[in-house]
Amino acid sequence: MSPDGYFLRTDEIFWDRKNKKIFNKKYTIISNSYGIVLHAKNGIEASEDLKKIRLKNISGTLPVK
Repeated sequence: MSPDGYFLRTDEIFWDRKNKKIFNKKYTIISNSYGIVLHAKNGIEASEDLKKIRLKNISGTLPVK
């Protein structure tokens, strides 16, 4: 979970300690308690604190008020 309340769910994740990044090429879900759900079909690249995230082949659900 990130400091902003985002949850990351995936079957596999790698950590590049030198560059302080996490990444994978697997299906990944990122969600939060506000109803945002993002699906990355081809993986992610992100800073280790999840402040910068790049999702590959993305789809998702965003709440509208």
